This record gives sequence, C-alpha cells and structure tokens, in this order.
Amino acid sequence: MTATDPTGATASPTTGPDADSPPTGGVGLPVPTTPAPDDAPPATGGWGWAGGYGRRGSALRQKLAAHLAARRRKRRAWARDIARIVLVVSIMALAALAVEIGRKAVVVLNRADLGAVHLFGERD
Repeated sequence: MTATDPTGATASPTTGPDADSPPTGGVGLPVPTTPAPDDAPPATGGWGWAGGYGRRGSALRQKLAAHLAARRRKRRAWARDIARIVLVVSIMALAALAVEIGRKAVVVLNRADLGAVHLFGERD
C-alpha cells in the first residue's frame, strides 16, 4: 500500500478476470468498491502493531542511555586517573626544582662568605 492508493484500497488480491496475470506498470489494478473492514492488525509478540513499539522502544532507549552513561563514567574515570598522574608528575618536578634551587642557594651563600676573593682573585 502506498500513500497514493485510493481510499478503501487493500493489499489483498481481488477476484477478477486478470487476477492470475501480473499487471504491468500498475495499469489495470483492480480496486474494490467497498472499503476494508475496520479490524486491527493481528497482535504479534515481536515488532508488530500491538507487539509493543512503545515498550520495546522505551527499553531500547533505556538500554542505550545506560550504555552511554557507563561509557561517560569510564571516560571520566580515565580523565581522573590521567589528571592524578599529571598532578603527581608536576609535584615531583616542582620538588626537583626546589631541591636544585636550594643547592644553588647554598653554593652562592658559601661563596659569599669567602668574600670577593673568589670572584676577582687575590690582588698583587
């Protein structure tokens, strides 16, 4: 059935002189004169009309939402782990810099105690 079929047309074959021969290009299709009865399509357990598009779709949406939420949690956990590693490495780098600055300060202060002799040498 298509949207352009006339009102009351059904997909079930009708009896007529050309019922056994296939029509060519849609010309000569039999159109019933009485509309189809108003009975609902049969209820099926799968993806049928009454089979629960709403329930099944809702369940699929919930499953997809749970999957996406789990993926977001995993990504956040990875991001937190990487942030912790970067924090530890940066603290270690700052500690190493502090140690080097302290060593340099000790050297400068020791040389300052010697006076200007170490800078210019002894005068003749």
